[in-house]
Amino acid sequence: MSDEFETQGRTFADGHDKAWTALDKSDDDMSAAGGGSLHFYNSSTVSTSNGFLNVSTTIGTTTWTGYDPFKSSYVDMKKTYKSGNVNGWNKFCFTGGIVEIEAIMPGDPQAGGLWPAMWILGNLGRATYEGSTNKIWPWSQSKCNRELQHGQEVSGCSEVNHYGLQGGVGRGSTEIDIIEIMPGAPGYLPATEPKVERPYAAMTLQVAPGVTKNRPNSGQRPVTVGNDGTNGRAPSSPQTWYPDLAYGGNTTLNPFFYGTYLGKTKPEEPVTRTELEAYQADAVGAMHQMKEAHFSRVHTYRMEWRPGSSEVVGEGGEVEREEEKGRIDWYVKDTEEDARERPGGYPFKKKGGEDVKNSNYNAKQQPSPTGWTHAFSIDGSSLSITGADIPREPSYLIFNTAVSSTWGFPFDTPATCKKCFDCGDPTCACALPPGFCESLKGGKTSLLIDSVRVYQREGEESVSCDPISMPTREFIKGHESRYMRPVPFVDKHPLKPVVGGGGECEDDSDCGEGECVKEGSVSFWTTSSSKRTVCKCPKSHVGPRCLARAYHDDEMGAYEYELDTGWFLRRIAVPYVPLPLVGVLATIALLFGGSVYTTYKKKQMTEGVYKGVAKGEATPRFNSGAWEVLEERVMEMRRSAGGGQSGGR
Repeated sequence: MSDEFETQGRTFADGHDKAWTALDKSDDDMSAAGGGSLHFYNSSTVSTSNGFLNVSTTIGTTTWTGYDPFKSSYVDMKKTYKSGNVNGWNKFCFTGGIVEIEAIMPGDPQAGGLWPAMWILGNLGRATYEGSTNKIWPWSQSKCNRELQHGQEVSGCSEVNHYGLQGGVGRGSTEIDIIEIMPGAPGYLPATEPKVERPYAAMTLQVAPGVTKNRPNSGQRPVTVGNDGTNGRAPSSPQTWYPDLAYGGNTTLNPFFYGTYLGKTKPEEPVTRTELEAYQADAVGAMHQMKEAHFSRVHTYRMEWRPGSSEVVGEGGEVEREEEKGRIDWYVKDTEEDARERPGGYPFKKKGGEDVKNSNYNAKQQPSPTGWTHAFSIDGSSLSITGADIPREPSYLIFNTAVSSTWGFPFDTPATCKKCFDCGDPTCACALPPGFCESLKGGKTSLLIDSVRVYQREGEESVSCDPISMPTREFIKGHESRYMRPVPFVDKHPLKPVVGGGGECEDDSDCGEGECVKEGSVSFWTTSSSKRTVCKCPKSHVGPRCLARAYHDDEMGAYEYELDTGWFLRRIAVPYVPLPLVGVLATIALLFGGSVYTTYKKKQMTEGVYKGVAKGEATPRFNSGAWEVLEERVMEMRRSAGGGQSGGR
């Protein structure tokens, strides 16, 4: 699958595209582990132009009335930034393979505040919809874990799973961050080896279950050697973190984010977790040094994902195939001289800067393709310390730029500083990153995606959101409310049907691969007297103006397979009937059968051979030939008895 985004003017609002949906909602994260989001996702910020997918971020106020779970009432809400999130949830998913994305990062690399990201998420969870990710994100453990089973909604400890899910197989929505960009003021960051400064790219696998004891401290590298106390210091044990992680090029372990603890929720929070359901999610990640060139010219980012596979045991108990642990590798391509530049030129002052060379290149890295830096890799064996798996879930791509007070914003503001984050309010300036507001003015801030390509080995991976081996569709249909927006939005279903035309037009040039026709010729239900002209699409294209390809999965999904192979019989449950009841039912059946037979015989007497009796006839009806034979025999008997006399009474 590939999307080159070459068609000008594509839109991605719900129902406009077969592969992508741009969100129209607030990026709400009101839980105890909230991300401090300051933006409203608006589909109008996502479009194609100049051969790029353009995800823009602007200053702009959005107000609405929504439910505040902390106040238990509907209140006026406001976000002061607009941004874009376009993703393939429940439309385009894949399991394993190589993802290559050509992109230009947004904004000023030395002004913090923006959080651009290119990532994938398992289809059982819908990004920014908290109800869908609670106790689902970022689980990746297929086997039963009795201690943690309550925190994993679809646990391997459940022998029977509903909604088409396989019993005894744990499921979840694991996250692989291809890159998340942290811009900001330069200066080498502590605990990084080799030294890395902003801007940098975080490359991360977010996975549960996580390490629960002797965790590393945020801002520090894991302590690998304990202290026995003989040196005068307090005794300590080595800290537990994932072994054999491989780093290459100008890349270091990320000491600033080791994961998220999803604890017991408060009563007013929008999702619910009890103390028994609390769990640790880990961020197994690295930081890769970025340059100004990544913000002005196209660079290629590559993630290779080989899912793990379970052990296969034959009928005789012998192992037919060993369990494969899988692995994930991250690459960044070197700057190419002929790389496309940002349309309109680089809008910020260039400040120079060279790559940081990694003197601690890990020899365990796999060979890199020519012109690439093999930045980071995780082998599935590294996850064995928690029992987690390299993800096997069908996953979808996400491109977005967030604005969060926890990402690149000042954290050490003076007590007199007003804690507000509005570029339109001068009193908030002390709480905003230097240069942040300036970078958002004039439409300069866009994440530009030149292309996205997914490669897979034939027969080894799948392109489906609902593969037969790891279905998701029935579970989503059974929990649709989790995947829909709250009030004031009124969603009938999580996704709208994709339209095939209907956009207003003046002539065929407005309709991409379609044609401009009178409105009545598009819909059977529309009166032909309408004067509006709208686009009508061929089967190969969709969208209001026929600009998007009519993408579809090559393989049948699990839900379609169920419908196609004995849908009715598969859903008839065989009831349990006690033996005494069988006897009673048999007796009733015999009595009923006898009654039917008796009724039939009575009916036969009135309508069958003796039909004449019912009509009051003196003798049964015979055919004419039989009556003549009988009459002749009677006459012979009378002649014999009466000496030949005939007649008389």
